Amino acid sequence: MAAGGSRAGSASPIPSASSLPLAALNVRVRRRLSLFLNVRTQVAADWTALAEEMGFEYLEIRQLEAHADPMGKLLDDWQGRPGASVGRLLELLTKLGRDDVLVELGPSIEEDCQKYILKQQQEESEKPLQVAAVDSSDPRTSELAGITTLDDPLGAAGWWWWSLMITCKARNVTSRPSLRSASLPVPIRSD
Repeated sequence: MAAGGSRAGSASPIPSASSLPLAALNVRVRRRLSLFLNVRTQVAADWTALAEEMGFEYLEIRQLEAHADPMGKLLDDWQGRPGASVGRLLELLTKLGRDDVLVELGPSIEEDCQKYILKQQQEESEKPLQVAAVDSSDPRTSELAGITTLDDPLGAAGWWWWSLMITCKARNVTSRPSLRSASLPVPIRSD
């Protein structure tokens, strides 16, 4: 039972990693991936095999060969494509039989994913509370009541007067045949 509980605990980062973007991987992990996959060997799959699995075409792979760090460039280019995620990268490495990379970098990848998730949660908690939908219905709570006379330095009468002037001038502009002489006074708020 305890072994099953520890297995469930260690398996939880993998599903979360499957949906994380590649931006979750920091430079340290990307450099170590490059050290493993930039080396061309006959025995193990290198970055070119990974590029093919990622859906890159022959000419794209040839262009990547010109870079000093083709694996790093491959990750950067793949990051902008649909379906690119940390989980998908791990799946492709498993498919290519690069268990050595997974064993060596697995803890670092998991650590980067946890940092990324914590950072996203922190940024989410720091966002100001906003209503997702905007509608023209009556406010349901006092927070949604909108601008009050205390918000306007001229008070309700001043703002009402300016909006009335804008409405009248706009009606005059639309009724005139020539729009060159039209002018709309627009109040500038200082808040």
